[in-house]
Amino acid sequence: MKKILVEQKPRIETFFNYNYKGINNITLTSTKKNPTGVIHIKGYLNNNKDLWIDAALYDEAGIEVVNSAKEVDETFLKPEYEENIKTVSEIEKEETSHK
Repeated sequence: MKKILVEQKPRIETFFNYNYKGINNITLTSTKKNPTGVIHIKGYLNNNKDLWIDAALYDEAGIEVVNSAKEVDETFLKPEYEENIKTVSEIEKEETSHK
């Protein structure tokens, strides 16, 4: 499972770097497979365990969206993404089209 953390951390970082401001540190702590086979990556932000995150890995495509404590959205979400947060695939597509 450590391999999954290493593989998925860049996608989690991309998600937060694009949609949020003020996220300086992402700590991934564990993985857990639920009964349906979905792997959840747990962790927290900015060295604050109250700012928990939970990223669900549904398939080989990788993490798309990261769930987090409501304080994360209230404090760090960029205003322009309040109604329409971007998935990692949308971010990658946008960045590729700008090159």
